[in-house]
Amino acid sequence: MWLGNQEDRMLSVLCLILVSVYLYRHHLYNKLDRQKLSHSSYYDVSFGGERKCSDEVVRILKDVGGYKKIVVNWHYCENGEPSCADVILLHETGIYVVEAKDYQGWISGEPEDEYWVQTLCGSQLTSYKNYFYNPLMKNSSCIRSLQKELPDMKWLPFFSMAVFGNQCELENAGLSDNTSKIILVRQLSYTIYGMVRSARKFLAPQVIDEIYDRLQVLPSAKTAEGKYSGLDKKPDFYYSKK
Repeated sequence: MWLGNQEDRMLSVLCLILVSVYLYRHHLYNKLDRQKLSHSSYYDVSFGGERKCSDEVVRILKDVGGYKKIVVNWHYCENGEPSCADVILLHETGIYVVEAKDYQGWISGEPEDEYWVQTLCGSQLTSYKNYFYNPLMKNSSCIRSLQKELPDMKWLPFFSMAVFGNQCELENAGLSDNTSKIILVRQLSYTIYGMVRSARKFLAPQVIDEIYDRLQVLPSAKTAEGKYSGLDKKPDFYYSKK
């Protein structure tokens, strides 16, 4: 009888421990820390800046057939706040705006969600959630700025691409429509190939050259705080023609 009571108590304690661990992990997983709303991983938030895979994206885009020019780190201002587009491909078939993120962990989010989630495992019992702004929405703000800079070219076709490094697990990899793509960088080559093949040529080489030149000449603008946004900073430009 005494042994039976002892076993019951041990079982109750074990169940209590398991429930406590589950609730603790659930709390960590769902805790929303607005101070960590950024474009960085959990460790980058603490120890450094955002990691990008722009170089790999540019390397792949250089092999795209047709007349083209590639713009890297194009600075613009949205609602009085400075921002930067990672990669812009000016191609015969349109303008492709690419947000390139070299994240780790599990990436989840829907195109209509304002923030996406990066989940990282801290240990066997803990995990961390980092919230970052929807890259497709960031691309949309860049496209609006491009349209403002090119008001006489309202007919330009724009495409938006969120490209993540191969070290992450992308929940919605391959999710796309006619103008937006969410992919891993290893999927970029055949994805852009398919997009270019299925689109007709809109831009003549001289139009691409004109857009390229106009994007290099941007006036300085002040942010909401009255500080200069750095729009007059020269972006990095890559030129390629086939």
